[in-house]
Amino acid sequence: MELLVEQKPTIEEYMRIRRIMGWGDISPESAQQTLNAATFTVCLREGVNLAGLLRIVGDGVLYIFVADVMVRPEYAGKGLGNRLMQAAISYIDEVADPVATVTLVPMPGSESFYERFGFVRCPNKVFGEGMAYLKHTNVSRD
Repeated sequence: MELLVEQKPTIEEYMRIRRIMGWGDISPESAQQTLNAATFTVCLREGVNLAGLLRIVGDGVLYIFVADVMVRPEYAGKGLGNRLMQAAISYIDEVADPVATVTLVPMPGSESFYERFGFVRCPNKVFGEGMAYLKHTNVSRD
């Protein structure tokens, strides 16, 4: 049974799980800065091993962004993503102002997973399609 605990992973764990998930390598400095910027972080552990994690960033009241929903591939299919999201929703329900903007950017094909927790696809009557600033990425703008 994996233990759900509100805590930050170590810098090394964070860098490793990003790499395993195919999200790219980052410097220890970037890892430390982004971990420190989170308003909420929850880890799933099997013993000392990090099985998954979820972070929330933003101001913790009006603007809340669900980030880094990650479950290591060897733990997939065990409901760990559900446990992470349930923890996130509990946190959001506790801290978010009634008019807060709560967002996430799902990986392509994972939208239906987040819909189970009350997220809706854009565009909708509240939000447009969403936009991304790609100047500092190696992603083509075409």
